[in-house]
Amino acid sequence: MTETTESSGNEGVEPEAKRRRLRRLGSSVVRSATVLARTLLACEEKREQRHREMVELEERRLRMEEERTEMRRQGFAGLISAVNNLSGAIHALVSDHRNGDAR
Repeated sequence: MTETTESSGNEGVEPEAKRRRLRRLGSSVVRSATVLARTLLACEEKREQRHREMVELEERRLRMEEERTEMRRQGFAGLISAVNNLSGAIHALVSDHRNGDAR
């Protein structure tokens, strides 16, 4: 009976140690999972921030391109207007010259 009692006593001690070990292991797993979850969230937030920055950068590039195109359009419009004014002045000069010759 002593052997049986002894082995029963050992079984009682072993499961308690095993439970403590499993509890520590479980706590460690929970801590690791928490760290992993926080890391994944931080990574996702950084990815979203980088995406927003890239979208803003692309929008800025497009605005600059539109402004450059508008400046070119205005430049050509001014050039066309100047050429038309020059043409009108040349026609007036030729007309005045012809009228002066006819007199």
